[in-house]
Amino acid sequence: MGRVRVESMKLSALTLLLFFIATALVMASLIGHFRDVVYLTQYQYWLMAGGFGVLAFGVIFKGHS
Repeated sequence: MGRVRVESMKLSALTLLLFFIATALVMASLIGHFRDVVYLTQYQYWLMAGGFGVLAFGVIFKGHS
């Protein structure tokens, strides 16, 4: 059996910032889904899509900063 090489994930400042922005958008969307908050409830799907979009952007362009 060969050795399995596991590379550690190195987060840059930009990647970490994008992760926190995506997490905040998704959490706002979930709060809007389960609680009746005026703007969060109205835009919950756009917040979720935006959060996953930011996360996908961070994954696609990882290492280009």
